Amino acid sequence: MTTMFEELKAIILRALPTIDENTVQKLINQLQTSGLESIDDLKYVRQEDIADLLPIIQQRKLLDAFKMETEIITLNLQIEPTATSPGSSVLSSLPCSTQSSVRMSTSTGSSSQENCEPPSLIRKAWTETFQVPWNLMPVEVQTAISEGKRPSPAARRQMVRVLADEMRKYDLNPTRSQCLSVCRSIIHQYPKSFADQRENGQLLGGGYTSLLIQLKTRIENLNRTSSFRQHRTSDLGGKRGPTDIYGCTRFQPDLPPEETNDTVEVKRQKLEDIYGQEGVKGSERSEVKQLMETTFCLQRCHINALPAPAIADIRDKWPYLFTQKGLYAHFELLTDINVLRALEFSMEECGKNIVEFFKSKPTNDKVQAVLSEDDVELSLRVIQLLMAHFEESIEGLVLFENSFATAADLESMLTLPATPRLLLLREKTSGRIEHWMVSLEGHIICEGIQPTFLTGLAAVFSTFYSFNLQYQEEAACTLEFIQRRFVGINPERGTKAGRGKVPSKKTGRVIHKKITTVNRNVSTLLRKLVDFEWDFI
Repeated sequence: MTTMFEELKAIILRALPTIDENTVQKLINQLQTSGLESIDDLKYVRQEDIADLLPIIQQRKLLDAFKMETEIITLNLQIEPTATSPGSSVLSSLPCSTQSSVRMSTSTGSSSQENCEPPSLIRKAWTETFQVPWNLMPVEVQTAISEGKRPSPAARRQMVRVLADEMRKYDLNPTRSQCLSVCRSIIHQYPKSFADQRENGQLLGGGYTSLLIQLKTRIENLNRTSSFRQHRTSDLGGKRGPTDIYGCTRFQPDLPPEETNDTVEVKRQKLEDIYGQEGVKGSERSEVKQLMETTFCLQRCHINALPAPAIADIRDKWPYLFTQKGLYAHFELLTDINVLRALEFSMEECGKNIVEFFKSKPTNDKVQAVLSEDDVELSLRVIQLLMAHFEESIEGLVLFENSFATAADLESMLTLPATPRLLLLREKTSGRIEHWMVSLEGHIICEGIQPTFLTGLAAVFSTFYSFNLQYQEEAACTLEFIQRRFVGINPERGTKAGRGKVPSKKTGRVIHKKITTVNRNVSTLLRKLVDFEWDFI
């Protein structure tokens, strides 16, 4: 039996016969990593999905080939006879399936098609005609959708059971792609009742992640002891590009119209000169701010270079990037989001609600321990609660040190991790935050000018996007929650989380991490918080 890998390879080689084997392998890995589960899913592939692997003309050729593989083309030809091309000879040269749709107009009448069977009707995929049985849903669900409200978690679970049973009448084990099609339809029809969204109505991802997880989990549970259970796996690959570009609006911008490569390099050198004369204090100058904005394209060129440069090398070229203002400004130019303002607004908007949610129903002993602590700044308490809930150690993101320590002290006394950390320097007796620093690749790269946790969190979070970093496994769930709920970066596709083999949090064994657009645990908590805020818990 031909495997999907072989089918994909054949399609790619038909479209691009001169392509090398290595690129074919990368293309297939990327498609499977993006969630491709069948040849029919090729119709969902977009140009940006393969943009980093092929030249633009080859991208278009391949997408045309994918389109031909998944679309039905109906021929309805009107052929006029000529003296040199009798109708019968033309018809005999066509495939039988094509002859059935050809109408011959001749002086002697229509040609006979005795040897051809009538064309069979093209059947649509069942998901295209599937109707959600709303009349079978719990009364609470029917009422909620009519009033534009969210049903309770219990009613929603009952809805998922009914939906799964109905879908299994068509396919005992619907694929994730089929479940996704149904969930998208539901979210499109009733976003207020079922979509994953923030209070302002902004969708989290595509808005369907939590419903998709519930539905697919229900189907897998029903098939747990069934011979229909299927295991769909794919090679995760090691492509760096999609993770880097994720969430960015200006990942690699062009030069400003009035600038050239030489002029921006001159301005970079001017920034170096100013730093040599004034040090970090120079970051307050309006001239420095303007020069950093003008040279943003060159900063991205240096950061995006492959192989990736060491942070120390980038710091040598761009010292003002490694200041509190520099990190904030670069992140805003890269994503169009003011990271500090977004965090401050979100904490004010929902920080207390998150604390109250965990107070009403502590999810584990670690959460209970955090709640029992006194005199903790709200924003720090929220992050501690999130990390406790996700069973992530606070040291995976935040390190607490003595307020008298200098950057040199910390680098000499501690073995700082390679991944980003926020170091909070606290007064020993009161626990008050006096200062903060950010470390990366084992070195202190930034020292804060405001002694608050939130300003430090904004700085350390910005490093993941500014320097093309994946979220470390030790804090991946918390960082994704911050990204989606607090900062508002919610791409429908892709993830900043690490991929491939990681140690299991439960067993410690190395496992293959599943790739999902929205982490299952993050999605579940987001949904529960929305339900809590709607007073349904």
